[in-house]
Amino acid sequence: MKMVKSLLLGSAAGIVAVAGAQAADLPVKAKAVEYVKICSLYGDGFYYIPGTDFCLKWAGRAQADYGLNNTGARTPHYSGAAGAQDRTVSSYSTRHRGDIDFDARTQSAYGTIRVFARLRIDNENEGTVSPNLPRAFIQWAGFTFGRVKSLSDSVGTFGDDGLKSLHQTQNHNDTGANGNNEISYTWELGNGMAFHVGAGERRVKSITNLSNAGVVSVGANPTSSIHGEQYPNPFVAYSVNQAWGRFSLSATANPIHSTYYTGNNAVTGGIGCPPGAQVGTTQCFYPSDKWGGSINAGIEIKTPWIAPGDFVGAYGAYGVGALAHATGNNLASPGLFAGGNNVALGSITDAVYVNGGSFQLTTAWTVGAGFMHWWSPTFSTTVFGNMSTIEYNDTVINNRLFCGGGGAAVQNVVVAAATRCDPGFTYFTVGTHTDWYPVSGLRLGVEVMYTGIDTAYENTTITLTKAQGARPTGAYSAKNEGIVSAVFRARRDFPAGE
Repeated sequence: MKMVKSLLLGSAAGIVAVAGAQAADLPVKAKAVEYVKICSLYGDGFYYIPGTDFCLKWAGRAQADYGLNNTGARTPHYSGAAGAQDRTVSSYSTRHRGDIDFDARTQSAYGTIRVFARLRIDNENEGTVSPNLPRAFIQWAGFTFGRVKSLSDSVGTFGDDGLKSLHQTQNHNDTGANGNNEISYTWELGNGMAFHVGAGERRVKSITNLSNAGVVSVGANPTSSIHGEQYPNPFVAYSVNQAWGRFSLSATANPIHSTYYTGNNAVTGGIGCPPGAQVGTTQCFYPSDKWGGSINAGIEIKTPWIAPGDFVGAYGAYGVGALAHATGNNLASPGLFAGGNNVALGSITDAVYVNGGSFQLTTAWTVGAGFMHWWSPTFSTTVFGNMSTIEYNDTVINNRLFCGGGGAAVQNVVVAAATRCDPGFTYFTVGTHTDWYPVSGLRLGVEVMYTGIDTAYENTTITLTKAQGARPTGAYSAKNEGIVSAVFRARRDFPAGE
């Protein structure tokens, strides 16, 4: 009996041990998988980040540009080394770009909080790689903080959200390509209308002391003696976005201030530096600060009675001492050479001064317009044109401040004493591009554009004391000149962003 009992107990223990071992091998019940869910609060393409109340949308694009008579396949050859138009200049250029966009939104007691960022890498010509962050901003309760397309920009221009020029437009107030660091507040007025106030990182042209030698060269912006940035450019803007189209109006202020005088100036009778002072230091005085400003307006009017998607765009600006806003941040001092020893030249500044003198503010105005027509849902043509004029006042011209009248021993641009010394100029373009969208989000476009420079020095003999490219020093004839350029683009957008 004892033996039977022992066998039974031993068998039971063995069964329990085996069962326990098998139980240890069974899979533990997995936690339920939390699948990504569609977020319909903010439109198509948003998804909830698992485990959070954040809605995320990502997008991107790849772009290839190929240009003739452009730098980086975008800027026409009218200035800088490219304006020399000699055998040192590369007529053909390329640029390849990749963007990735992130748009994250969530709700708060004060409404939607939005975070947007765009990561960009450009590869230009012979492999120059340029990482960039053209967008990185936070929007909350009417405020916008960060790097944005400025709310002071005009609609109706040739930028990517307007007439979509393939060239980098030189003369419209647009921060769309690279953004600007700003803080702003928006009041939504209803019915598509809004009022904005803000301030952005300053966008300026040169503030030049024309008493200094060598500050003016053909095809280069005059050397700047601008004061370090103390505060941003304040602006106010009004915008309308309705069924008929869009309208914008803005005003921007620009502080005009410089570093210290670099000497005395007997020409004006003023004193730049006290006797015995070290010039260009805090022992010297400086011109009294001034303010410049610009007013910018733009409009887009839809014309569906011609064809769906058609619209007319136009913009205009006027500024004194704020030319980066009145003409656009990209516009440079022209230096376009042509055959027959001819050159079209000029200088762009916000203001100039001489030792012991006050600021002389530069004036500019800009107009532009275009029309986009859709021949079919996948095929469109755009025609456009614009013009900017840069003007200097009588004090600058009559005192020949750009031609050595400011007391400089040598300027790099010399005009005969009997000749009117006016560095003003007019920049204009006319062009057209045609685009084909064989599939949604894929753009194949070709643009041809003529860029013209009308110089106020026309029919004057100019002596250059500094070479540009392979163009030697010596005498040249100032003439109105122009250049034709072209760009081809292939671009593919993912479900898209901003």
